[in-house]
Amino acid sequence: MKVLLWIALVVRLSSIFVIQTSYVPDETWQCTEVAHNLVFGYGHLTWEWKEGLRSYLHPLLFTLPYLVLKLLQIDTYYLVIQAPRLLQALIGFAGDVLMYRLVVKLYGHTQATFTLIMQLTSWYLYYVTPRPLVNNMETVLIILTLNLWPTRYSDKITYPAIALAAISIAIRPTLVIFWVFLGVHYLIKCPEKRLSSIIKSIIVGVPILALTVLLDSYLYGKHVFVFWNFLHFNLNSSSVYGAHPWHWYVTQGLPALLGPHIIFIFLAFYKHRDYPRQLLSVSIATILFFSVVDHKEFRFIQHLMPIFMIWAGLGLHWLSRRLENSTLFVVIMFHTLINVVIAFYIGFFHQRATISVIHDIAATVQPGDKVLFLTPCHATPLHSHVHQRDVTLTFLDCSPNLNASVTGHVHEEARFFGDPNAWWKTYRQTDVTHSNTGNEFVVMFEEVLQDFHRVLKEDGFKIIHRYFHAHVLVDDKLGNHLLLYKK
Repeated sequence: MKVLLWIALVVRLSSIFVIQTSYVPDETWQCTEVAHNLVFGYGHLTWEWKEGLRSYLHPLLFTLPYLVLKLLQIDTYYLVIQAPRLLQALIGFAGDVLMYRLVVKLYGHTQATFTLIMQLTSWYLYYVTPRPLVNNMETVLIILTLNLWPTRYSDKITYPAIALAAISIAIRPTLVIFWVFLGVHYLIKCPEKRLSSIIKSIIVGVPILALTVLLDSYLYGKHVFVFWNFLHFNLNSSSVYGAHPWHWYVTQGLPALLGPHIIFIFLAFYKHRDYPRQLLSVSIATILFFSVVDHKEFRFIQHLMPIFMIWAGLGLHWLSRRLENSTLFVVIMFHTLINVVIAFYIGFFHQRATISVIHDIAATVQPGDKVLFLTPCHATPLHSHVHQRDVTLTFLDCSPNLNASVTGHVHEEARFFGDPNAWWKTYRQTDVTHSNTGNEFVVMFEEVLQDFHRVLKEDGFKIIHRYFHAHVLVDDKLGNHLLLYKK
């Protein structure tokens, strides 16, 4: 067990150096950019932080490494980039330890070993390990809370379990579906404990949620109720970020997240049959809920991964009783190899340019310089990676129109990609800083708006670096290569 946990620590820490690609904007814009603003006094806050859609609970955690760097006066751009990733990798390792303990509690040490093998070989969990996403935090909080959740109907729901469930809901409001479903299931099965459990939930849950409202209201500088704002927007207006068919999670989301693990999960359902029924029910309920919401992403159901890893471990355990040790070893190694190849390609190559360019910019720019990102908005990190107060960083804004009385709203990103020449002309006329003594940089995808590249060159910009980005593009505003211009 100790050897496997040491391996888990090495695996999670290695992800800091292996994972060098971008996944989703939220990993920086909704976390480290906010934490950077709180600690260093500058950092862009997106429209969600003006409308009160996000809780400060998660970014506050990542102020800790920044505060340490600031107090020790070692806040170089490289350490500012890597410190949150180190913290997140350690949180991922804590999730591995808690996962092992949870399965020991449910099935014993042997099954826990197989489950941890499944968790460590998951390409997706490795891919997201160092990313300071709120989805990583909610996943670990679910594992921690399930460790305290009653495993038998004779057990009582404890105050710590309720407290952790309330905190996870405060951090990620959509988790209310997960915990309400599990709670109601428990109350149905344990009628004699209904009153005491409800009273406990009120005594612990309400004050915690009230304190988070007070904390958020203090940091926002106005009264906000993030829980309501978040759910209201995501249930009614999330389609502004794209809509997907109702079956997307079943036909695309889960198969992609689980990868080769899905074979072992099928074995668990078909052969093992000794899996927690209430966890199956809550998984189905969660997927059905998210399937109703127009906008869908892989990470929205990431918090179900621990449950799927338990099932995958059950499948591997069933297989282990029917195979010779040497054959089982080959199966595990082949399974691991497939996941390693996927994780390495997705984590080291796919969508790499937007991270590579920001590292080079951070190492190159000087006070007074200016960088303009003519990419889809939030395609690259910002101040949390460049970490220079006197460098001007500008990007194309894509904030949605939340005012129903305003019609015909076209955000800046759409205006640029609709008519880049007109946008550039207006930009140069209104931007008084382009005549300063500092250098100017422009970041833009090579294969997008190719005629506009001539405009940049005619204006005196020269290509100083070309970065590979991706073989397969997920957006028509992205390109296979990213260019860094300088003037």
